[in-house]
Amino acid sequence: MNTIIETNRNLLEDHPEVEDLLSPITEVVLASAQQVKIPAGARLIRETERCQNFMWLLQGTVRVFKHSPAGREITLYRVTPGELCALSMQCLLWDEGFPAEVVAETDLVALTLSRREFDRAIDESREFRRALLKILSKRMGDIVQLVSEVTFQRLDLRLACLLGQLFERSGGEPLKITHAQIARELGTTREMVSRILKEFENQQCVRLLRGVIHLVSREGLNWFVR
Repeated sequence: MNTIIETNRNLLEDHPEVEDLLSPITEVVLASAQQVKIPAGARLIRETERCQNFMWLLQGTVRVFKHSPAGREITLYRVTPGELCALSMQCLLWDEGFPAEVVAETDLVALTLSRREFDRAIDESREFRRALLKILSKRMGDIVQLVSEVTFQRLDLRLACLLGQLFERSGGEPLKITHAQIARELGTTREMVSRILKEFENQQCVRLLRGVIHLVSREGLNWFVR
């Protein structure tokens, strides 16, 4: 059996969430996809660059973000195993430059398909086209929601929501995160984040240490999002 086909088949069997997504074009993926390993912190693509490959993530997390000329950043979304990068699809479909930047938050393992093979899969599989459009539609909805939050919601509310989500993921354990990292998530300045976090601490919602945030009162934190 061809080594590439055997390797790709084993990878898909180990990641059923990706295998289901790629089922309409299994033969193309088995024959043509390449496995790649990318270290944490690597920049996958810079703004205005063109996508040369389409990637299906098997392990790890990718952060897609936008930055301003002044150096501020805001996270648009993350890609985890079983998900696809909607902006990558857009750039490949329309041969456009990427409108944001992409970085590996953790070590990554992925399958990549060349632009030529991606175009062939789009042309030959109606089911694959429908699956991609469904993913693209959902991700665009997420971005519209983000724009709405940034435009219409107070920063303290957005910060309280973010902390609530992070503490939920950590099971209430302390968060090892800096004020600058939070600012990049929310598209604001470190000074603004520090001021609001100090207010949360004064209200006995959290306790702040250098590079660490402890949860004191989940109920108190929830009060800010009402």
